[in-house]
Amino acid sequence: MSENFMKRTSHVPFRWVLPIAQLVLCGELLWPWKSVLMLQLRSAAHARWPTTVEKPVFQITTRIVPPTPRDQSTRTLAELRLTTPALLNMPSGFVGLAHRASVPKGMLPEFWRAMSWPFVGVIFWWITGRGIEALLASRSRLVSPAITWVETVIALLVSFSAGSLVVGLMVDPSMRSEFIFPWKLAILACGLWTFLGAVTVVARLVQWWIKRRLRADAGKQVVAA
Repeated sequence: MSENFMKRTSHVPFRWVLPIAQLVLCGELLWPWKSVLMLQLRSAAHARWPTTVEKPVFQITTRIVPPTPRDQSTRTLAELRLTTPALLNMPSGFVGLAHRASVPKGMLPEFWRAMSWPFVGVIFWWITGRGIEALLASRSRLVSPAITWVETVIALLVSFSAGSLVVGLMVDPSMRSEFIFPWKLAILACGLWTFLGAVTVVARLVQWWIKRRLRADAGKQVVAA
């Protein structure tokens, strides 16, 4: 086995950086919604334990005058803050969390997705981080970290599902109108995960090629000796 295979290289630990960074970013985006999120959690707790948790009171104020362009812009920004955490973790929807049945009783789906998907998405960001590390290490003919078949299959399914969703949203108007997210943003999110899933798959293929070359080189050295 060659020295290049055994040596270590220093690089950014993407497997940790990416999951933590997306959690921090999602927390920052949802911070202005913290009061509403707390009410949503209390509402879900009341639905689960009605005798021990007091039911929250929602006060909704209806504007009589038409909203100004500034009001409309503020509302759009607020909705974007609520939607982005789920979009950044789109693979969470591929495992069934996009269904209405997965939402706890008493909560609105938009708020549940914004709060829960980033934590489920940690798994997918961790796999993506390992794939990036593996590709960077492959430049030195290193197989580290070794991408497993489980990670490869998950990445392949994510990439295929996200790519299929991009195509569906682009060609099917009825799908766009019924989608749970703004379809243009969803296309961007799915495009991102199509690429990120492919990164891990490519990393696995590159590592297979490196192992094959190393075995071939080792065989040549034995014959020469």
